[in-house]
Amino acid sequence: MSGFCNESCSCRPGIYSPVCGSDGITYVSPCVAGCTEVSIDNKEEYIFKDCLGQNATATNGYCPLECESLVWYIIIFSIFVLIHSTSEVGSMLLTLRCVEPQDKALALGLIYFAIGLFGNVPCPIIYGAVVDSACLFWEEGDCGERGACRIYDPAKFRMYFHGITAAIMLGAFVVDTVVWYKSGSIQFHEDDDRNSPKDSIPADVIRCTQFETSV
Repeated sequence: MSGFCNESCSCRPGIYSPVCGSDGITYVSPCVAGCTEVSIDNKEEYIFKDCLGQNATATNGYCPLECESLVWYIIIFSIFVLIHSTSEVGSMLLTLRCVEPQDKALALGLIYFAIGLFGNVPCPIIYGAVVDSACLFWEEGDCGERGACRIYDPAKFRMYFHGITAAIMLGAFVVDTVVWYKSGSIQFHEDDDRNSPKDSIPADVIRCTQFETSV
């Protein structure tokens, strides 16, 4: 398209001042778009002229993006979050009933330790790399170092972001399925206490209880 419209402009890299060209494409700066003239309209907005190597114009800001699937995205995402959240209470009850009463506090502590170690620590690193991989334009920082990302590829961003999330949730679903399959062979300690013989209770306590009931 207009790949050679700014050959003679000597545009500085790392300068970010987005403009929307008349071709519907957002350019990182008027220089990159090849604009050679600028004027101000009645609304006091800058209008760049002679852009794209031809008699085209550009205006400040991004070109509008159309998102026609936002409603479906919210609905589908809400359903997945609802399904995922239903396992939270069951997992907690299963943990509390599978350990000895004196070990419940230790079990909960180990669970939250594992969540912090394997979830909270690598999660920002993984998603930070995912977000950076979708960057289209890096601002030039001090001393030639890379600065902040100014614009992302929306299609690549959503594919990577939701792809990683879906893979992690799929792994959690597989683990939950294995736990559900093996849950029939789990021996709950509350059931053992409920089914224990009454011989463990002193005989005088049983007779006292029966006497109070009859009175």
